[in-house]
Amino acid sequence: MSGRRLYQGLILAIAVAVGAPALGSPLLDRLATTERAELVEAVAAVESAPADTPDLADALFTAARACEDTLADPARALALYERILRDHPDAGVSISARRRADSLRGRVGTGNMFAGEAAAFARLVGEADQLPEALVVTRAQALLAPDWSGAAEVGLWLAEWQRRHGELIAAQATYAAVATRWPGTPAAVVALRGGAGTAVELDDWDLAEQLAGRLPAVDPADRILRDDLLAAVTAGRKHERLLFVSWAVVALAFLGLAASLLEACRRGGWRRPILRPPIEIIFMTPVALVLGGVALTTHQLIAPAVIILSIGGLALAYLSGITLDTLRLRDRATKGRALLHIVASVLAVAALLYIVLVRDDLLAMVIETVRFGPE
Repeated sequence: MSGRRLYQGLILAIAVAVGAPALGSPLLDRLATTERAELVEAVAAVESAPADTPDLADALFTAARACEDTLADPARALALYERILRDHPDAGVSISARRRADSLRGRVGTGNMFAGEAAAFARLVGEADQLPEALVVTRAQALLAPDWSGAAEVGLWLAEWQRRHGELIAAQATYAAVATRWPGTPAAVVALRGGAGTAVELDDWDLAEQLAGRLPAVDPADRILRDDLLAAVTAGRKHERLLFVSWAVVALAFLGLAASLLEACRRGGWRRPILRPPIEIIFMTPVALVLGGVALTTHQLIAPAVIILSIGGLALAYLSGITLDTLRLRDRATKGRALLHIVASVLAVAALLYIVLVRDDLLAMVIETVRFGPE
């Protein structure tokens, strides 16, 4: 019987040990709220909790994150992180706490010298997506004006925010200002990197190459990043040349078909062309409409490309068709002319395909689909 009781006691101990974490911590439970007033009280409760409170390190870390992300109080968050490092150096969250503390310490300054500026920056980051763009820029520039320890971080954040919202020229100027104001610092390196990436997005290959060339290449990761940017510049220049050639091919194809139509009308005395849609257009138009409709309803990303290709193909077919019909009406040979029209139309459609793939950033998607198959 005693053996059975021992066995039951062991099972109960294991169950309690496994189930205990599921019971949760009162401090952590109080921090899991979306109400600001309740969160303030919960953080205060964590700060005043005795040192032997269970799961105190996790509660301190969670409270610190709440101070950073919700309460916009980085100085208070820094104090909580430093308490973890001081009182719970072996806790599982200590590594993350050290990383966050190092970041905040540089922003808040010695003795919380810049606690006000750091708090204003934290509020701006939390509210930026709900504010008008002009107000975001104004508040960020106000924080950039004073010479405080977090100003460079504000500049980098503003540049990235502008870049993310499509203000690429403004972002480029902000990155340049950061790199100029804090030369030789980690912030300047990040600014150069962001500026090079923005220049690539702006198709400013010379500037992107210049900024990428100024990046440090001491560590392997730095060299890889620099080489990737330079490779993007090389690829961008190549695509730019191919785009120019593609537009030239499209223009020459239409001009050639127009010249062919004009010759068919003028040779042997002027005669108006037959403008009614040729049989090719009658068959192709419903197909083009169906393809465009399917693209619009199922995959809007490729819809513009499909529509442009359809319109371009129909226009080429129409010019070719009315030219050949005019030649037939005059009992002239059409075989050689039709062959030239086919070559011109195929080249023009291929050039249009390349143009729409590059214009709508679909080329990488097509390459990936060809290499790995559709999802």
